[in-house]
Amino acid sequence: MSTYASLHYHVVFSTKNRTPFIHRNWEERLHAYLGGTIRELKGFPQAIGGVEDHLHILVGLKTIHCVADFMRE
Repeated sequence: MSTYASLHYHVVFSTKNRTPFIHRNWEERLHAYLGGTIRELKGFPQAIGGVEDHLHILVGLKTIHCVADFMRE
């Protein structure tokens, strides 16, 4: 018998005091950087987006991942 697990997490990061620091000029580079970091940690970035004061990330993780450790990295 085989088992399949599909673990997806919706993560939200905000800037300090919700100050609008994320500029459109480099937003795409920030998203690419975050996606690369997730892939480096053996996660699967499904979607990354947001606005000037926060980001949303949908990430798929394997059962071997500890969410707390993944987020710290």
